[in-house]
Order: sequence, then structure tokens, then C-alpha cells
Amino acid sequence: MPKYAHADVLGGGLNALKNGADQMWLLKGYVAKDSFATASGNKIASVAMDNTDPTTDYSIAGADGAALVLTIAAKSGTASGSSTVGDDLHVALVDTVNSKVLYVTDETTNQPITSGNPVNFPSLTYISGQPA
Repeated sequence: MPKYAHADVLGGGLNALKNGADQMWLLKGYVAKDSFATASGNKIASVAMDNTDPTTDYSIAGADGAALVLTIAAKSGTASGSSTVGDDLHVALVDTVNSKVLYVTDETTNQPITSGNPVNFPSLTYISGQPA
């Protein structure tokens, strides 16, 4: 169950995700640091994300001195590919303009997906903690 954050996210923080990710993808067969082309080839569903209006799909909250939390809206779409019981599914936030995989997290149900069926992406959070 690999997880990954692009250097832009690590260096630019939560705003790199909020301002850069214009799509959310459901992937099968993800390996850490897969290229954009490889991830695109493993995409079985995608939804558009509004990264131009800061209140539509992304919100950042947190008190001074506490961790900041980026909340990503739940979305739904239609599968364009399929997966089987053995596929390890992941959710990715991607920048399609600059061909970057910005953030990937595990999708824990790993249920089989059939092309043409509805897909629900859950609300996600990404936390940027205070330095230790």
C-alpha cells in the first residue's frame, strides 16, 4: 500500500494540492513514484476538481500553532475501466496541465469495479503538522 506526495506538495504545502490538482483518479496497480503516464494508464475512474475556486472542492483550516488540514470534497463519477478482487486500488490527485501525480493514498475497500458503473470518491484529508 504505497503512499506518495510530489516534491511540489512537500515544498509548497497544502496550497500545491489545492491550486494544482485538477482531477481525482481511481488507480489500480499503483507503485510509489509511478510516472504520470503510468498512473494514467492505470486509471479506472476520474472526476474533475475545481482548483480555481478555493471553496468548491478544497478547504484549508487550522488554528495558529496547530496542524493545518486540507479537506478534499467527496465526488462521484463513472468508471471508465475495471478492476478485480486482487487489485490494490488508490486515489490520486493529479495536475493534468503539468502532467504530475501530486498525491496518492490507499483506497481501502479494494472492491471490484466494472466499467460503466458509478464510482464514489470519499472526502479526503491531508494534514500538514507543526514541526517536531
